[in-house]
Amino acid sequence: MPRIALFSIECAQLGDALTEIIERHRDEITVVVTSDVQSTARGGPIKQAAKNLRRSGPGFVKYLIYSFMLYPAVLAVDRAISPLRGGRRTRRSVRELCDAHGITHIRTGNVNSPEMVEALEAEELDFIVIYWFDQIIRQRVIALPSRGVINVHAALLPNCRGLFPTLFSAVEAGTPFGISAHVIDSEEIDAGPILAQRIAKPPPGRSVLFNDSWVNRVGVGMLDEVLSDFDALRGRARPQGEGSYYSFPDRRQLGLARRLGLRMAPLRDLVAVVRGTGAKDADALPPIRDLGAGEGMAPG
Repeated sequence: MPRIALFSIECAQLGDALTEIIERHRDEITVVVTSDVQSTARGGPIKQAAKNLRRSGPGFVKYLIYSFMLYPAVLAVDRAISPLRGGRRTRRSVRELCDAHGITHIRTGNVNSPEMVEALEAEELDFIVIYWFDQIIRQRVIALPSRGVINVHAALLPNCRGLFPTLFSAVEAGTPFGISAHVIDSEEIDAGPILAQRIAKPPPGRSVLFNDSWVNRVGVGMLDEVLSDFDALRGRARPQGEGSYYSFPDRRQLGLARRLGLRMAPLRDLVAVVRGTGAKDADALPPIRDLGAGEGMAPG
C-alpha cells in the first residue's frame, strides 16, 4: 500500500474533490498539507485584497473572499448547527476529515521550509499528490517520495498553465475545459510529462467558482487510475509542448470573461459548491486524440 502526502488548499472549490480523495484513499494518505493562503509572509489578507482590487477589480476580490474566507465561516456555522439537525453535516473541513481517519494535517505558508521537509521525510512517502496547491515546491521536496510527485491541474495542459485554469480555459480561444495529471520532475510550473487527461465540460451558464469545483471533482477518478497504474503511465508519459501560462487575471481579461457571459462567483453558486455540484467521475471523457491509440492515457 503506497504512502501518500496530499498537498492542497482549503477552499470552496475543492470541498467536493478533497472529500472524495481523502475518503477513497484514507488508508494510503499519511499526511495532508494545506496552504496558508493568508500567511503574513504574503502580505496578509488586507494587503492581498488591496493588490487584487487594483489589478483585477471587485468581482475577482469577491471570488477570492467567497473561496478562502467565507467558505471556512460557512463550515464553522454548519458545524455549530449540526446538533440541531441530528448531527447531519453539509460539508466537513479538511482537518475534520483527517481527524476522522487518523491522518496528520499540517497548514503551512512555506512547504519548502526545513521544518516541513523534516516532517515529510519522516513519513517515508511513495507519492506526493498535488491538487490545486499555490506554492511552488522546490527540488528537495520533489526528491522526497520514492516513486514520484503527481500534480493534478484543472486544464488540458499545456494550455492554461498557472493559476485559475478554468477561468482561462473559458476565455482562451479553442481551449476546452479539462483536467490533467502530470509528473513534477522540476521546479518549472505545470510543465512535467503528462500521465493522463480528461475533458471535463461543466454545465453551461455557471460561474468560475462553480466550474472550478465541478472540474476538480471530475478529476478524482482520473487520479485514482493514475495512482493504481502509475508505473505503466509513467513509462509512456508524453512531454508537454508549447502552451500558455497565466497568473492573476487583469481587468482586460476579466472584461473578456464578462462579455462571454462568465460570472466569477454569484451567491447561488457558492451555495451549490458547498452542497455539492453533482459532478461525478463518469462526467470525464478522454481527449479525442487518445480514444484510439490510448497514448499516455489510462482508458476512460
